[in-house]
Amino acid sequence: MKSDHVVLDCAVPFGERISRIAEAWTRDGRDRGHLVTGKAFFAVHSWHLRHRIDPDTTEAEYVTASHEAIGGDEGWEAMLRERVFCESCGDRYRLENIGLCTGCMRYACYVCATHGSCTGELV
Repeated sequence: MKSDHVVLDCAVPFGERISRIAEAWTRDGRDRGHLVTGKAFFAVHSWHLRHRIDPDTTEAEYVTASHEAIGGDEGWEAMLRERVFCESCGDRYRLENIGLCTGCMRYACYVCATHGSCTGELV
């Protein structure tokens, strides 16, 4: 199972996606191959920050391990400086200034935060 693909699978509720990848990571001996990167990491980490998950949970340990795998705070800060496009209006933003919808996995600026009938959460 490739965890990035699980996180980006819009057919499953977001919290369940995180539970699935954290369980697979634990089941397989905390294999680094299960850690998320890129857009999937941005979604998982941002969701985790917003919901302040209990640090003693498997999900929190998984997010911490993924954070360390991308380079810790330096890697996270470098990621936040990357530029992406709002998939609704087309404007370009630094990742730190845009949200990602946990429902459809589309980047959306805060002006376009409501994009269609998606019920996802902007993180």
